[in-house]
Amino acid sequence: MDTNGSAQVLDILDKVAPAEFVPASPHNFVVRPGGSVPAESLLGDPDVSLHCLDDEHRLAYFVQTSPGIDLTGGPFLYLDQYRAARRLVTVPYETLHRLADGLPDPARLILVYSVGRCGSTLLSRALGEVAGVCSYSEPDVFTEIALLRHEDPGRDAEYARLIRSCVRVLGNTGRDARSDTGGLGGGTGTLAVKFRAGGIQLGDLFHEVFPDARGVFLHRDARPWLESMHQGFTPHLPDPAAQLAFLKHVLAQAPLIMPFVARHERQPTPTEAYVLTWLSVLDRYRALRRAGVPLLPVAYETLDADPKATLAAVLDHCGLPADGVDAAYAAFSADSQEGTVLSRASRRSNPAAGLGAEDYAQARAVLAEHPVVDADDPLVRGLIEP
Repeated sequence: MDTNGSAQVLDILDKVAPAEFVPASPHNFVVRPGGSVPAESLLGDPDVSLHCLDDEHRLAYFVQTSPGIDLTGGPFLYLDQYRAARRLVTVPYETLHRLADGLPDPARLILVYSVGRCGSTLLSRALGEVAGVCSYSEPDVFTEIALLRHEDPGRDAEYARLIRSCVRVLGNTGRDARSDTGGLGGGTGTLAVKFRAGGIQLGDLFHEVFPDARGVFLHRDARPWLESMHQGFTPHLPDPAAQLAFLKHVLAQAPLIMPFVARHERQPTPTEAYVLTWLSVLDRYRALRRAGVPLLPVAYETLDADPKATLAAVLDHCGLPADGVDAAYAAFSADSQEGTVLSRASRRSNPAAGLGAEDYAQARAVLAEHPVVDADDPLVRGLIEP
């Protein structure tokens, strides 16, 4: 353990993540001990960034990349870190908190929640184009905290402290944190965090810890969302080696799955699991709104039809200058998920068979079982007709 303010260095022998979208984990690497460095050096190294947690051993893992790699603006931070990692560095939770206690909160924090497959990665990249904004898409420390909370909901005070420490460290480490043009520069700028879909399960804790944070919630109509999920994920569902880790992640972001299993005494089909995820996230969003958590809803359909006006509304809600719209809109010229299995090129080269009548029937049956969305709600147009 850390007895003298040091951090343990781990040399990476191999990278063994079983699937591209499996959450960040120490188990994704084969390592050997590589000495130690002062823990404070993690905050002064532009090539070091917070990656994941090992709750069993109460360790925070940082990734060290080759010099000059900028991890902001990429499709998924956890994946970019994994691919670029040269070494890992670990510190105990107590050291993580001690480091964070000496750092300021971001002057402005933007939280981007979503149902997934609705333009959230694109919005994350667009926010990162605005001057003074450091934008990270899917830092998986928060994915893990959501998973821990799902499995052990009695530790909220500890999760809240982890959230504060991770936000402070994420906002004050890595290349962009010391940039003269776009970084936080000691907490003086804006940090935008876009979560995986399960991140919304932490919405109340984020509001408790950072009550002035600006929240955005992106959603999409059920039918095109389901079709996009199927096209993007079904061809890449994990093999048995990855199923356990991925299943734990899915259950944490979709709490409605386990009641479905108990009621039907079987596992859901992929289509049913997708719809249960959509419903779980939407249900959590509405619960947060009822609890007074301020979130700006943004429909994918609106973002697609009128991107500049939608971006202007988002920037205004987030307290960002209106003249940042053109810079944000420039992100729309590229595929925000380029280089991943979810990119347009990947979907063209590895297309999924279209959903059939049975899939749509399964989706309608799941929706009919849950009161989250009424049959006449516009969100289900084209899937359930009033």
